[in-house]
Amino acid sequence: MNGFQVMLSDEQEASLKQYVFELTKESIAEAKKVAGLDKPFLKQNEMAKYLGISVNSLKKLETYGLKTVAIDGLRLYSKEEAVKFLLEHQK
Repeated sequence: MNGFQVMLSDEQEASLKQYVFELTKESIAEAKKVAGLDKPFLKQNEMAKYLGISVNSLKKLETYGLKTVAIDGLRLYSKEEAVKFLLEHQK
């Protein structure tokens, strides 16, 4: 095996593991934020993308009872309600 080996004390190893864990946790949180996964409500295009359907299909789901929040022309969709709605219509 090519490479080198680093010898660490138990304390250094624990510190390095904690550093890598924190760095990974921060990176995952940032990726979720960038992807919008940390938001409980999504706009129409975002919700369609989240569900993997077209905006027209999303509008059709509204006619079947998918709840929305409408405020001053802005329509928002709850991710939790959308999943609940789909599961209620599962066959």
